[in-house]
Amino acid sequence: MTVILAYITVVLIWTTTPLAIVWSGETDWFFGVASRTAIAALLILPFLYWSKIQTFKYDFAALRIYFFASFPILGGMTLMYWAGQYLPSGWIAILFALTPVTTGIFAYFLLPNQSLTVRKAIAITLTLAGLFSIFLPNLETHLMGYQLLAIATAILSVCFHSLGSVLVKRCGTQLPALHVVIGALWLSVMGHLLIAPTTLFHWPELMPREIYAILYAASVGSVIGFLLYFYLIRHVDAMKVALIPVITPVFALLFGHYLNDEVLTLTTWLGTGLVLIGLVLFEWRFKTAKVLKEYK
Repeated sequence: MTVILAYITVVLIWTTTPLAIVWSGETDWFFGVASRTAIAALLILPFLYWSKIQTFKYDFAALRIYFFASFPILGGMTLMYWAGQYLPSGWIAILFALTPVTTGIFAYFLLPNQSLTVRKAIAITLTLAGLFSIFLPNLETHLMGYQLLAIATAILSVCFHSLGSVLVKRCGTQLPALHVVIGALWLSVMGHLLIAPTTLFHWPELMPREIYAILYAASVGSVIGFLLYFYLIRHVDAMKVALIPVITPVFALLFGHYLNDEVLTLTTWLGTGLVLIGLVLFEWRFKTAKVLKEYK
């Protein structure tokens, strides 16, 4: 039951996160992601004191896991914030739905007993066809160059997210999810400070909506979301975790439409349908032979 509740909560959080990314980066996208990460890194520290699970580890094996776990934050989230300047929140959710495909590719090379079959190749083709159906007819003429670059950047962001998940899974960590998230967040904060040392010390003038979006993304999106996410990675198959983004795009599209006035066209819905069909086909495990055997 705990795993099911964690799974549902992560789905709800990831449904609203794309809109939080777009809103919190309206004035300064890098400040949006850096402040979100820094606030989350501070908010999560009391959990370490209250939990008293075990001593926080700094050995090489633990640091390696923290490093891999920082990929979705420092690499994936930072790139997605940049892309969010030019893409609707619904598009971000759809692009993030590619996670099962990229996770499957990385798992094929990095995890045992993983394979890329003809069925999965067809699924990838359907997914790509869906993306073309969404993006090509709906690109804005005056922003086309930036939007194409943003789409490529968002796909790279998804790759960072998937690679980090697979590498953490490959390590077979027994570290508590709380420790993994704390290590990943603080490594990401240091990474942001290396990229732009003065960012967190010169706050731009923000609209109330941006402040609320940053606080929501930091507390719910980062602290609660990542705690539950790495908890699921430890207790659920990596590919089942990767299915979470498959569930969120439709709801994210509706949130973007009603709360951010994002345009929904017929090609967007058709393309989204193709993407979801492709992703479900990619993950579907046919059990016909097993069922027939049991029936006999």
